[in-house]
Amino acid sequence: MLDGSRVATLVTDPSQADNPIIYANRTFETMTGYPLNETLGQNCRFLQGTDTDPHAIKKLRDAIHNQEAIILTLKNYRKDGSLFWNRLSVTPVQIEGHSFFIGTQTNVSVEYRQRDELTNKDSEIEQLMLPIMTIQDNLAAVSLIGEMSPQRFNLLTQKLSEFVQKNGMDHIIIDITGLYWNHESPLTSLLAVQDVLRLMGAQLYITGISPKVAQSLIGSRASDEHLQTFSSIQQAIAQIH
Repeated sequence: MLDGSRVATLVTDPSQADNPIIYANRTFETMTGYPLNETLGQNCRFLQGTDTDPHAIKKLRDAIHNQEAIILTLKNYRKDGSLFWNRLSVTPVQIEGHSFFIGTQTNVSVEYRQRDELTNKDSEIEQLMLPIMTIQDNLAAVSLIGEMSPQRFNLLTQKLSEFVQKNGMDHIIIDITGLYWNHESPLTSLLAVQDVLRLMGAQLYITGISPKVAQSLIGSRASDEHLQTFSSIQQAIAQIH
């Protein structure tokens, strides 16, 4: 029955020296590339490698030593040396008074790769948003490039509010010369940033306004909505002082 399972399964015998594998199903062979004649009699550690977390290994060893069930995810290696994320579940069982461990293994590399991609995307968003630069004691500026998404605007608001609180800034300039958007005007999002900064006692100024951008902002602006806008950072600084 285990040979027909889609989950890689091992059985080990802790009564023997080094708790060797006494059974492995075909799914395990397919997943790892190790044939049965290279698996049976081995301790499961042969799947470990350079990037396998030693803390995870210790947790696994402690659970086996204490005859406890455990589920954890760790980096393992196939026979060809390629790495995969292995969600391992180990359960102690008693069969006719004899102790065994049954281990099921699931390749969750796709899930972890997606997590890495999301992490990299967050990092990319951070990099696309240039650092906040202090221009004068009470004045700072940040330049935006690329396409702004709601996520990026939320991050911008967070970073600016933290910067204002930490440094006691009275004036913040956001330069949108390098900003790009397809259809929707960023006015609503910029107004939201302004509202947050205003509550913290800081005034927002938007620079880098081209004729095309000006028309877009005017077309999407309600009568009671207002941003202080300038064509250049220099103009904004002159207005502030």
